[in-house]
Amino acid sequence: MNLHHLVFFCVISALCAGNAGLVSAKPNTYAIAEGGTDSIKCTLTLSGNMKFFCKDECKAEDILIKTEDVRAQSGRFSIKYKNESSGRGILRVTITNVSKSDSGRYRCGLGKTLAPKSYRDFEVRVLDAALLDVNSGFTRTETKGGDITYPCSDTVYGSRKFLCKGECKKQDDILLETEGNKAENGRYSIEYREKSVFGLYVTITQLTKSDTGWYRCGYGTALSPDSYKRFQIIVIDVPSASTPPTPPPTTQSFSSSSGGFTPSSVFPETTHYLTDVSCLPGYFLPLVVCVPLVSVLFAVFLLLLFKWKMRRNAGLNTGGNADNLHSEAYVTYRKHPPASTCEDSVYQNLDPASMDQDQTCSPV
Repeated sequence: MNLHHLVFFCVISALCAGNAGLVSAKPNTYAIAEGGTDSIKCTLTLSGNMKFFCKDECKAEDILIKTEDVRAQSGRFSIKYKNESSGRGILRVTITNVSKSDSGRYRCGLGKTLAPKSYRDFEVRVLDAALLDVNSGFTRTETKGGDITYPCSDTVYGSRKFLCKGECKKQDDILLETEGNKAENGRYSIEYREKSVFGLYVTITQLTKSDTGWYRCGYGTALSPDSYKRFQIIVIDVPSASTPPTPPPTTQSFSSSSGGFTPSSVFPETTHYLTDVSCLPGYFLPLVVCVPLVSVLFAVFLLLLFKWKMRRNAGLNTGGNADNLHSEAYVTYRKHPPASTCEDSVYQNLDPASMDQDQTCSPV
């Protein structure tokens, strides 16, 4: 049985390791103009005492801030932490007077920097002030050819839903309007998901540079909405494969570059605090997949173990009955008159398989 246990746990470990690679998510990328100042809000699945903010691989020399206080500052970097009633933590990190050297990969979280309990990764690209308004702050960027799903948060439900682009002042700006819970128009779609966190979601597939711009999604009519969310999208080219980033010591993969990009159009930004609702810690996603899988395989293992024991007990019982049969046959043999031949005696009283090969037959 030790071998069975070993095989079982090896299979579980392999499957969980594979799932960890499948569910690792690419971090969001944010653009900001050189000289700008802004914050990014890290929504963490746990609460804790030790907070950190680090860059690149988060080794000792990469740690920007590490503290047990709710506020801390180190040069142009600062953090502010708040425990949520739901047991989550909100860690807001701020970078002031951003410079080109601030481009790169960042991590904010709780616990140890190389083995965090809960964390969020993101990438920053610093652009020339001529390409992006210095007051625009962090603006989420997307990769050309990719797909995005954006939540219409902070909106009040209504039966009519819409998605529009730009100022949404003319009919040409309207991409979608529907009374239903789902609608699609080419690469654009909106969907209302009952009992979800944000309700209404926008999806754009096969992103192009022309998708760069401001959007509105919400309830009511697009030209005169009852409630809406305004958000900006900047689409960038796929990072060059000639300068791949150094992967961090985690299960998540990253894509960083020190160079900038040139969007086809730029709009002023008004929302400075961004929340990534789709980014879960690296260890939580494999857990969601592995726990049900482990439960199913463990149930199968118990079933096989039960069948194995039943067969074993059946074998023991059969062996016991054979002994009893041999004893009873001997008694019966003693009570009856001697058989005429040894073959007749064996046929009448015993199963040939239960007799020893060297056994001889002698009448009493």
